[in-house]
Formats: sequence, structure tokens, C-alpha cells
Amino acid sequence: MNDLLEKALAQVNETNLANLVRSLVDIPSTTGEEWECAKFLVEHMREMGLEVRFQEISDRRANAIGVLKGEGNGPTLMFNGHLDTARTGVESEDYAALGPVAPGFKPKSYEQNGFIFGLGANNMKGGVAAAVTAIHVVSKLGVKLRGDLIMTGVAGESEKAPVEGALRSYRGPRYQGSGFGSRYLLTHYPLPDYVVVCEPTSCYVVNAQAGYYFIKITVKGRAAYSATLGPDYKGISAIEKAYLIIEGLKEWDAEYARRHRYETGMGVIEPHLNIGSIDGGWPYKPSYATAICNLYADLRVTPAMHPGEALNELDSALRTIAANDPQLKYDTEVYCSNVPATETNADHYLTKTCLKAREFITGLKQEQFPSGLAPSTNDSNIFRRLGVPAVTCGPSGGKVPPDAQYLLEEGERLSKDDLLTATKIYIALILDICTKNKNEIA
Repeated sequence: MNDLLEKALAQVNETNLANLVRSLVDIPSTTGEEWECAKFLVEHMREMGLEVRFQEISDRRANAIGVLKGEGNGPTLMFNGHLDTARTGVESEDYAALGPVAPGFKPKSYEQNGFIFGLGANNMKGGVAAAVTAIHVVSKLGVKLRGDLIMTGVAGESEKAPVEGALRSYRGPRYQGSGFGSRYLLTHYPLPDYVVVCEPTSCYVVNAQAGYYFIKITVKGRAAYSATLGPDYKGISAIEKAYLIIEGLKEWDAEYARRHRYETGMGVIEPHLNIGSIDGGWPYKPSYATAICNLYADLRVTPAMHPGEALNELDSALRTIAANDPQLKYDTEVYCSNVPATETNADHYLTKTCLKAREFITGLKQEQFPSGLAPSTNDSNIFRRLGVPAVTCGPSGGKVPPDAQYLLEEGERLSKDDLLTATKIYIALILDICTKNKNEIA
């Protein structure tokens, strides 16, 4: 097996690998517009000799599926990655969160100092390209696989959800993320035995992910013309009252994270609440105390928590804050529920095999994955909720050299070293799992 693995690793073409990433990046695929990218990936996998399926979801959305068939007596291993991008690449849409949009946040790839830049390069077209390349290398070996090997590029994984804002409506496919494509996949395709989600982890193996709620907190004031401020002023600024909630929840969050800190056996999930957006009032007429101010919060949960527990604690915190101000009135609405959080046991066959592959390729034994990898979320939760063991492992942006710190301002980047490492880890994992029959693994 070691000779076969070394032969396979020697066949990885770094130029072709980078070119595949760049081809994927150069196809704009914001959430809700994944069709063209999925079409490209299907055709690419067809040229590799895989059995392919273009899984149409709607007129502009699709999943890409490629299969390298095994003999049928081994486990089915799936690599999963999303094709939608976390940002849109459209200046008018992205500016409110990003400020001026750097070149690396646009769907046009370029290379510099050992990195590939461009929207989606890191999250996560690099992981998709690494898995596709690994499957291609294995297919050319002519090795007899016992189980099927599957690649899926899915729509709508990014953390987005439709919501009615105070200033505008966020409705339609552009905001349908949070596992949308993988949910469709798993209701229209057989379940695999094991899944590797190729999200960026700097090639660490992560065995658990947080779940989350998106919550709109509508703070209510009383509209009034602010030029009439004085003893008889009747206005109540919803913005000022929202500030009290922001400050109160900031204090509550520290205790919430401490109380629910969770050890996965390979690393830590520390769940937090983040208020990521605020809107209300008239930007063109700031002479009014506005009656409405919306806060949009992200609340994380761990595998140890019952999902309702987090909402109950948040509700209690808000009641405590409001008790100190009789003018503070609010409503809450959960507009996205991506729970529960899940994990695959650290001692599970898939986890241990993935760790073994990583150690073989990098020469380093993984002790714990870095903080911050498991509090994020991805489609591994979607699979585990249906009983399919899953881990996350994929290439990331990497470290910028001390003499090239200016690259930090370029936007989204992917380390070509990480990209190559991930591809080799996937090859080692495939040859370990898919050459065994199910009885051997059991």
C-alpha cells in the first residue's frame, strides 16, 4: 500500500491543481447563482471518466455529483464542498460589511507569492479542487476500489438566510444558504457511509461543529421630530434602546461562552453571540427619533446543548436587560435555525483514519485543532444529523510571509502549499478506506 500511495502522490500535478482552482474562482457563483459553476464541475468530472449527475435544484441552482465506482462490497466515501461564495463580489451588496471591496473578494483569480487570490478561493473552491484532483489521481492508478468514491459540489452552504429588514427585504435564492444544497442532495441521493467536508481548516481534522440560530431583535421606540427636544418631547429612540441591548448582551455573552465551553476530544467549541447587523430609521432624514431598530444576532450552540436551551437563556438575558428600563420594548424572531450541533467521536474509524492520513502526509501528529475551527459551522452537521459520520479537513489561506504583509489587504486567498497538502491527504485517505471491504473495517 505504501508503494501505491507514493506512486499516487507523485502523480499530483501542481500546475493543473492550481489551474482548476482558478477556473472555479473565475466562474461567479454567489449564493443562488451556482448553476454555471456546477455545470463546469460536472463537465470536468465527466472528462476525468467519472459517472456524473447534474442535480438541478431550480433554474439557477444545481449540485454537481461525480462517482468513481467500486466493486460494491466496500464503504462509500463522499467528499463534499460548496460552490457558493460567502460574499457576492458585487460592490453595492458587499460594501456594508466589507467596506471597499479588495481584488481578492472579486470572482477573478490571480496568483501572488505562493497564494491564489479571488472570491471563493479559500472558502471553498480550493477544497473542491483538491478533492476532485485526488479522485482523478486515484482513478488513473487503476487500483481496485471496494467502495464507491463520490464528489459533490453543492449550492447554498454559506451562512445566509432570508429575512425582512427594516430598510429593505432580503428574500429569494441569493439568501438561501445554511446547508440548502446538501439538504437537497440528501433528499434526492443515497446516503454515503462516510463524508469528508473539504472546508478550510489549514488541513487540520475537525470532528465537530457548532450549530446556530439567526435571530432578529426588533427594538421599538416612538417616532418624533428631534428638533423639538425638550421637557415635553415624546420621542423614544429605538436606536438608543438598541444600544442598551447591545451592551447588555455583550456582558451576557462572556458568561454564556464560559458556561457552555465544550471539549470534542480533539479541540474546543466556545459558543458566542454576535450582533452582526443593525438597521432602522431614515438615512436620508436623521432628524427623527426612529420607532424601529432591528438587531440581527448569530447565536452558536454546542453538541452538548439542547437547541432550545440557548434560546431560553437569550430570552432570560433580554428580559433582565429590559427590566432596568420601562421604555425598552422589543420582539424577537428566529429566522434561521441550523441546529443541533453535532460531532463524530474522536475514536471513530473515519476520524482516526483521517488523522492517520494527515500525519503520514505532513509528518506531524495532530494534538488539537486550533480554536475557532469548530465554533464555525458547515455541512458536516447536515450529514451527521442523518446519521452519517463526517469530519472536516481542507486547505486554507495559510500564513503570509513577514516581508509580504501587504497581502493581508488583498482579500480572500488560498495557500498553494495547503492546497497540495490537502490533495495528498485525500489521496491517502481514499486508498486507506476505499480499498477495504466493510467486514475489514467492522
